[in-house]
Amino acid sequence: MPRFLASLALSRRSADRFVVVYLLATAVYPLLNPSIFDQIADAGPLQAPLPHLALHLLLAAAVWVVLPWLRARTWTPARFVAEIAIPLMFPFFYGELRYLQLVFFSLDASFDPWLIDLERTLFGGQPSITWSQHAPWSWLRELLEFAYFSYYFFAVAALLLIWRAGRADAAARWQRTAGLVRDLTAVMLTCYTWYVFLPVWGPKYFAKINVIGPVEIDGWLFTDIMRYIHANGALQGAAFPSSHVAGSMVSWWWTWKLFPRQRWWITTLWVLLCASIVYCRYHYLVDLFAGVLWGGFVIWLCARRGEERALGPPPPARPV
Repeated sequence: MPRFLASLALSRRSADRFVVVYLLATAVYPLLNPSIFDQIADAGPLQAPLPHLALHLLLAAAVWVVLPWLRARTWTPARFVAEIAIPLMFPFFYGELRYLQLVFFSLDASFDPWLIDLERTLFGGQPSITWSQHAPWSWLRELLEFAYFSYYFFAVAALLLIWRAGRADAAARWQRTAGLVRDLTAVMLTCYTWYVFLPVWGPKYFAKINVIGPVEIDGWLFTDIMRYIHANGALQGAAFPSSHVAGSMVSWWWTWKLFPRQRWWITTLWVLLCASIVYCRYHYLVDLFAGVLWGGFVIWLCARRGEERALGPPPPARPV
């Protein structure tokens, strides 16, 4: 067994280490305030202190052992799934925030008044309100809602570009995939940590914090899609810094760095996405700035670790 576990180190990624640390930390949070599970209406059997702890320990063990083991396989699909498995866990981590945020703050607590005052000081008002008042156009709302929706496919687009790159050999594809996942994992998990210790609701909840907002601007297809997503999956208290901006920045950066011919469209879409979070009132403008600064800082910090080089013991895999 010790020899087997030691052999897995050759296929273990930085992202694995980040996730294990995050899982162990968030496993302990509910032990500090076990009553958080009593505050959610539809708590399941795993949403209790000890089952929560056990689930996190199990997931941490799987990330530490199973993913490196799969990467060491010669079958390319198994190895590929192991490389991209961690981003597939993000919805689970995001969903847990609805009760992890209650460990340190009540359901009605938020730092929004501070950010509202900061924006008033910096900009003389609320940019999300001012912009929509001066440009109440349905076509603009629809365009920016589309850009906001595109966030869910930024990493997929970067991954497809990496694997369709004609001049890259298999080793380079694996290395770039690991680097993209590493940066994305570090950015998203640190954003989730921000949300636990600094709950910010954002302009969507202006009415709840007694701020008078503008009249709603109608759109069409993507406006309705985002309304549905927000009504059924949005988390109150996950606005600062903007994970939409910071997370998509990772894919933008890797595309910019590796594929110069693709810079024009990925940059245009990313700029529109950044604009959408303010115009559509998902975030404050300071959330946008914080997302750019935090995303850039984490990407820079990860780059100091060097590229992911250890691709495990299997022979060169066939391109997907």
